Amino acid sequence: MNPARRPAILLLLLLSVGVVGEETWRFITLADWHQAEKYTQSRKNPEWLPEAIAKDIANTRMLKETFGGELILMPGDSNGGHWDTAKFIKRFEPGLAPAEAILKAGKLCYSGMVDSFAKGGYSRLLMAVGDHELGDNAWPVDSAVSRCQPQFRAAFAGVLNTDPETGKFLYDQPIGRAPSRPLGTPYAATSYAYQHKNVLFVTVDVFQQESPTRVIGGEGTVTGAVTGAHLKWLDHVLTEARNTPVIKHVFVQGHLPAIHPVRRVNSSGMMMDDGTNCPFWKTLRRHQVDIYFAGEVHANTVTKDPESDLIQLVSRGNFFNNFLTVDVSDGRIEIALHNQTGATPADGQYERSGRLVIDKSGDRKAFEAAGELAFLNPRERLLHFTFEEDVPLVDRRIVGLRGRTKDGTGVMIRGVKCTRVSPNLGTFGTHYSALCGGLGKTDGSHGAAALFDQDSRMGIFAMGPHYGGLAVSYALWIKTTSDGNQVLINSASIWGKQLQGFLNLNLYDGRPTAMISGSQTLTGDTAKLNDGRWHHLAVVMPEDGCLLSQILLYVDGKLVLAQQQGEDQKIRFNQAVRLGIGGLGYSRTAFDALQVEPFVGAMDEVSIWARGLSAAEVAALAK
Repeated sequence: MNPARRPAILLLLLLSVGVVGEETWRFITLADWHQAEKYTQSRKNPEWLPEAIAKDIANTRMLKETFGGELILMPGDSNGGHWDTAKFIKRFEPGLAPAEAILKAGKLCYSGMVDSFAKGGYSRLLMAVGDHELGDNAWPVDSAVSRCQPQFRAAFAGVLNTDPETGKFLYDQPIGRAPSRPLGTPYAATSYAYQHKNVLFVTVDVFQQESPTRVIGGEGTVTGAVTGAHLKWLDHVLTEARNTPVIKHVFVQGHLPAIHPVRRVNSSGMMMDDGTNCPFWKTLRRHQVDIYFAGEVHANTVTKDPESDLIQLVSRGNFFNNFLTVDVSDGRIEIALHNQTGATPADGQYERSGRLVIDKSGDRKAFEAAGELAFLNPRERLLHFTFEEDVPLVDRRIVGLRGRTKDGTGVMIRGVKCTRVSPNLGTFGTHYSALCGGLGKTDGSHGAAALFDQDSRMGIFAMGPHYGGLAVSYALWIKTTSDGNQVLINSASIWGKQLQGFLNLNLYDGRPTAMISGSQTLTGDTAKLNDGRWHHLAVVMPEDGCLLSQILLYVDGKLVLAQQQGEDQKIRFNQAVRLGIGGLGYSRTAFDALQVEPFVGAMDEVSIWARGLSAAEVAALAK
């Protein structure tokens, strides 16, 4: 070789290495797909099934041809999963034991799903189990769904994580010196690590069960946790990943969010126990994981860990109407949220409604976040209604909205057609705007105010932010001359029938009252406020899991003494909460037994937080 040519060849080689190192590749994230249940009917093959399967294939092919992606990340919930129930077994194959029905239905369900995605162009599905893969919450003591957790896992892993020809586990390549999965644990076939190019994907089964006869959490015998040998395996894998130079990014997926609050739509909204204080989250933080992908809640929320650069990205994928594209190079992660605008997913008509960029090319990570992927600050005001304007429902998209009237212009809330929308100006955003009917306008404490009467309705279709015993605060201005036990803010359940599991703010005979059940209240020892003048009210849970007696009531910015009625107990919310303003809203008709009335009067500046407010913050709001 001519020595003079060597520098040029060396330069060319270096440039080539640089190009390879900066190659950008893409994957898709599709959480809570919820379309696979149909495949359990494959053997019976009802006349509607071939067309429904053809739609899945067409939708998946559209995704591949239009948006590409080398694999799909699926953070759980592909089906209904009630395969242990007598109702399902009667329809599926009468006479089967629950364990038999789960194994047979699961094989049909997951095989059909995998086949349709493969025909659409995706042969690699990295999927975490969700609650529906495990029979759906809750898991009562010694019930079939609790006893059959091993069968639910076997049905799932036997298809999603197993080579159909060899019967071997698909993701058995060690990560450094760490085994790819937690051998010897119940999660050995549902938790695993897999390296693809410059990314390590760690899929974690976050549903822990100690015994089908032991309650370990609010959902019964199953809870959201990663502990013991399962956690040690995760720690080992993440340690090895950071010692492997070719792994530039680490993504972990599990079904349940850890950071509270998150947006929720039509979901029970189960979360990891102990949130960011749980051992699982601390392990991700310690090992500098880049992103934790989660699902469950059917809505999009991006939150940055308060103590690190770890990002929680909770997304919505329902029926292909939302998904994420994730573009990866060695120094950059760029994520786009795509929202369906066409009549069907197969149309390929989507708009970009959010963007998140993580730039790792410098000494420190740099972030850009916008739209529906903008960072949520959990401490900010999540819901805020000023009543300065309202818009027609037909002009405002609300994610997942159900129950529209036949003409499409409204929804019915307790017998009243609601055709208007009061925009939410809080950080939970436009999808938490309130559906309104029969509201008037008047002068308020700050600009315009809403005027309520017996036939007014104001309800928020999206759910939460209430969860478990975590603190919330409410604040608002009111002006009324009405008597009775009037509802100001309602958080009673839309699914349950028991008159408990909520925190309502009422005006009882002119006095502010916190109500947590039909017989347990805390009433402010104040002069009557139904005097026709504007008053500012606030109710504050000062800490997570506080008692009814510890709730703080404020009137016009000042803390007031309060009288308790009924047994004292810790506040714990039913998770199926759609907030109502000035009435019971979406709550079940069973809650009519609370003997409360719609608010009659004027209301302004309604606000909700997922934390306790300080006395100084309340005083500032009352000015």
